[in-house]
Amino acid sequence: MEENFITGFGGAVLAGGQSKRMGFDKALLDINGKPLIAKVAQALNEAGIINLQIVGGNSKEFLSLGYECLPDEYPGEGPLGGIITALNHFKNEGKKHVMIVACDLPNISKNLIREMLLKSLREPKSIVVPVVEEHLQWMHALWPTDVLPTLLKSFSNSVRAPWRATKELQLLKIEGIDPKVLFDIDQPEDLKKVLDPDFLKGGFN
Repeated sequence: MEENFITGFGGAVLAGGQSKRMGFDKALLDINGKPLIAKVAQALNEAGIINLQIVGGNSKEFLSLGYECLPDEYPGEGPLGGIITALNHFKNEGKKHVMIVACDLPNISKNLIREMLLKSLREPKSIVVPVVEEHLQWMHALWPTDVLPTLLKSFSNSVRAPWRATKELQLLKIEGIDPKVLFDIDQPEDLKKVLDPDFLKGGFN
């Protein structure tokens, strides 16, 4: 992947969720000796995305880990608010695309991210989004910053679900993804699964 291509991308990790079912901040969960958010950020970095922001959440803790942070412009309004926050920041920096992922993906794959970056070359106006078991994975998507006006319009009309806000936008779907790769930690039972060494084997790396 050419260096001048990589520099056209920003990356954002959404960390503003309330983690109600977990009872504590998912982003700081210890996964094999590393905070979960650090595993997610590392995958983005290894895929070639160096310009990275953590959106929302416990910025004091994230800053202590060495990450740059953005306050969520729409706290408490769900992930679409965080997506808009990230797109607005990077659009102002001149970036054309932003890889935006949730903070609770323990098996996130640098290879899948890299594949998504490359696919955006073919369809630069499309949102690149994986599909797992027929469900679009909006918390692991590559967004052109040009979609920002459409998202803002939907948001101003009280739309909060990404799938609804993107109805009029172009999508490039990636099929055939191992569900484990995009498995998210929502509750204590999920944490038990990912701490099993066998669970994190297979799929993309």
